[in-house]
Amino acid sequence: MKKKAIYTIVLVSLFIVSCGDQGPSASEVMDKAIVAHGADLAANARLDFMFRKLNYSVDRNAGSFSYERNFPQAGAQVTDRWNNDGFTRHINDSLIVLNDSIASRYKASLNSVVYFAQLPYSLDGEAVNLKMIGTDSIKGSNYYEIEVTFKENGGGEDHEDVFLYWIDTQDFLIDYMAYSFCELECGFRFRESINRRNLEGIVVQDYNNYKSSKQDPELSDLDDAFEAGKLQLLSEINTEFPEVTLNK
Repeated sequence: MKKKAIYTIVLVSLFIVSCGDQGPSASEVMDKAIVAHGADLAANARLDFMFRKLNYSVDRNAGSFSYERNFPQAGAQVTDRWNNDGFTRHINDSLIVLNDSIASRYKASLNSVVYFAQLPYSLDGEAVNLKMIGTDSIKGSNYYEIEVTFKENGGGEDHEDVFLYWIDTQDFLIDYMAYSFCELECGFRFRESINRRNLEGIVVQDYNNYKSSKQDPELSDLDDAFEAGKLQLLSEINTEFPEVTLNK
């Protein structure tokens, strides 16, 4: 009986150890990535930058936010603004009345640029679904693979998009990402982070933007295709002249 009891204790101990050695959850990894990128600081900060010759600003302070985009058009100055009160477009100083579908499209375009410029900001939100796919290696570095999807309620216009992030197991920075999208057409992209800068504790990085020659690739396979040189470089996603001001 004593031997049986000892054997049972050993089995229980091994079970407890194995259960406690499962590694961090997807939310735990993403929380660390948010801190590593300074995205927690971005909740009370302003970021100004230029993207594809358009001027952008992102200002958040104590729960209020304002995203703006300014550019010349036909001799006039256009300002798109999305804040707590909604989306507006001004040409010079005149408010332009837009129908809902056009306003929604402009807002989604503005939000998309801000989203990629400040990743992983907001990826701990209530509308975000996080899933740990596992661990993987790219170019000799080890990564957590985290899948991100969005709930329809609160997930925005593109809530059906699927994202996969490769987060470094040591410094918790996002070095690679892939995503599927359906807008005017559907597609897949793989991005490699480049030109990483730390501004007032907030990380700003650019990306090499790739596509797959396959019609319907698995997102989780795109890192292997990248290492094998089988992805086509489409463009560079550059956040130019970034400036960060922390709100106090």
